[in-house]
Amino acid sequence: MKKFWKVFNFLEDFASGGLLFAGVSIIFYGVIMRYVFNDARSWVDEISQYMIIWGTLIGTSVALRNNHHIKVDMLFNVFPNRVKYFITLFAHAVGVGFGGFLIYYGGGLVKFTHTSGQLSTDVGIPLFQVYSILPMMGVLLTFRFIVKIYETIKSKGSNSDTIPAEGKVDLV
Repeated sequence: MKKFWKVFNFLEDFASGGLLFAGVSIIFYGVIMRYVFNDARSWVDEISQYMIIWGTLIGTSVALRNNHHIKVDMLFNVFPNRVKYFITLFAHAVGVGFGGFLIYYGGGLVKFTHTSGQLSTDVGIPLFQVYSILPMMGVLLTFRFIVKIYETIKSKGSNSDTIPAEGKVDLV
């Protein structure tokens, strides 16, 4: 199982970082072509935007895995640890719901753009391919939030990533 997680995490990191790097590299290419060679390429903006958006969205799953997502915990820190435990479980459950939302409605958007045959403006890429990141992100986020729920329940809130450093949760 450890090998699966290593490979999965590597692929997730590689996809996110690779897409971001490729998107920025294409932007750099476009700048050089436009201002040095006076030969603007219309496809550069569209492709780089798709790559950066895809890389960023995949990066949200990486951030969730590494607990680098944004947290507003001013009110959260006021509660006793037992309440923090249940709030954390609730927040992760809402995350699973959001992932399901992305799967359902993102899948509907992909289906609609596929059946209507919509294409991107400059390059002519079928938009269902571009929008397919939405249900894929729903699957990734749902998966990550389910893992977070499991980790929270398994550690009973004593995980330092789940509960801030004020102490461990006493559920008894």
